[in-house]
Amino acid sequence: MNAVMRKSANLLVILALLPLLAGCPHIDTLRVTPDRPEDLEALLKQNEFARIQGLLERHTELDTAGLQTVLDSHIGAYEDNTLADARTRESEGDLRAAIARLDDALSRLPSSTRLDDYKTALEARRTERLQETGRRELLARARYLVELRQLQHEKLQLESPGIAERWKHSTSQQEAGALGAELLACGQRALQQDELGSASACLRMAETLNNGPEVQSALAELASRSDSTRRVQDVPAPARSVRQANTGRQQSGQQNSRQQLLAQTEQALQQNDLVTARKTFHELEEKTGASNEIDAVKKRLEAAVKASVDGLTRQGDSLYRAEKVNEAITSWNHALELDPDNVNLHKRLARARKVLARLEELKSRQTTSP
Repeated sequence: MNAVMRKSANLLVILALLPLLAGCPHIDTLRVTPDRPEDLEALLKQNEFARIQGLLERHTELDTAGLQTVLDSHIGAYEDNTLADARTRESEGDLRAAIARLDDALSRLPSSTRLDDYKTALEARRTERLQETGRRELLARARYLVELRQLQHEKLQLESPGIAERWKHSTSQQEAGALGAELLACGQRALQQDELGSASACLRMAETLNNGPEVQSALAELASRSDSTRRVQDVPAPARSVRQANTGRQQSGQQNSRQQLLAQTEQALQQNDLVTARKTFHELEEKTGASNEIDAVKKRLEAAVKASVDGLTRQGDSLYRAEKVNEAITSWNHALELDPDNVNLHKRLARARKVLARLEELKSRQTTSP
C-alpha cells in the first residue's frame, strides 16, 4: 500500500511540474518516456541531434545511409549557423552571450569539435578580458580612494572632525589597507606573467595606499626586471653610446612593427579573412618573441582556422555526394589554403580529380564513337 501511495505522489509531483517545465525556453519537447521512431522528424526540426543518436541506438533499423546523409547535412548547417551567430555576438563584444549560444548548441550536439574548439577559444578570450577589466576597476577604485583621503586630510586641517568625519576617516583607512592588499596581489600576478606595465601600475598604487615590506620587495623585483630588459652587453665606452642608440632605434622599430602586425591580424580575424590573418601572424611570430597577448591571438586564430576548414570540408563532402564534383573541389581548395598540410583534403582532391578525369575520358569516347 505504501509503495502505491509513493508512486501516486511521484506522479502528482511530475504533473505539477509540467506547466513550469513547459515554460522553459530551452525545453522544446518534454517526454517522460524515451523518444519513438515517429518523433524523428520533429527531433530533426528541433536540432536535437543527441536525442536522435539515442533513438538510433535503440532502433538500429532506422540508421540507414540515407538518414546519415540527411543528418550530416543538418549538422553541418546547424554548426555553420551557430558559429556565425556566436561570431556576431563576439564582434559585438558580448562574449557571455556567444558562449551561452555555444553551450546550448553543444547540449544538442555534444560531439561537435568545431563548436567545442570555438567555445574553448572564446572562454580563454573572456578570461583575459575579465582579468584586464578587473585590474582597471581595481585601479579606478584606488585612484578614487587616494583623492578621497587627500580631501579628508585637507578638511582635517580646516576644522575639528565630528563623529561622522572620524568614522569616514577610519573607514577609508580600513578600505585603503584592504585595497592595498588587492593591488599588491595584482602586481605580483602581473610580475609572474611578465606584464611589467600592469605590475608597475598596481604596485605604485599599492605603495601609495598601504606601503609595507611586501610592496617594497615586489617593487624591487620590478626594478630588477625592468633593468634586465634594458641591459646591453658590456662594450667599450666609445662604442656603447652608438650601440645603445642603434639598439634603441631597433627596439622602437620592432615595437612599431609588432603593434602594426598585431593590429592587422586582429582586423583580419574580425573580418574572417583567415588567409591574411595567418600570413600576418606568421610574420609577427618571426619578428617577435612569445607573449601572453600573442599566445591568445594564436589560440583564436587556430580555432577560427580549424572551424573554417571543418566547415569547408563538410561542405565539399556534401557537394561531392550530390555529384557536384567541381564545386566540391572548389570548397576543398579553399580549405587547403588554410591548412596546406591536411592529408585528408589532399586525398579528397586526388579522388575527385580522378573522377573528373574518368568523366572526361567517357565524354571523349562518346564524341569519337560512330
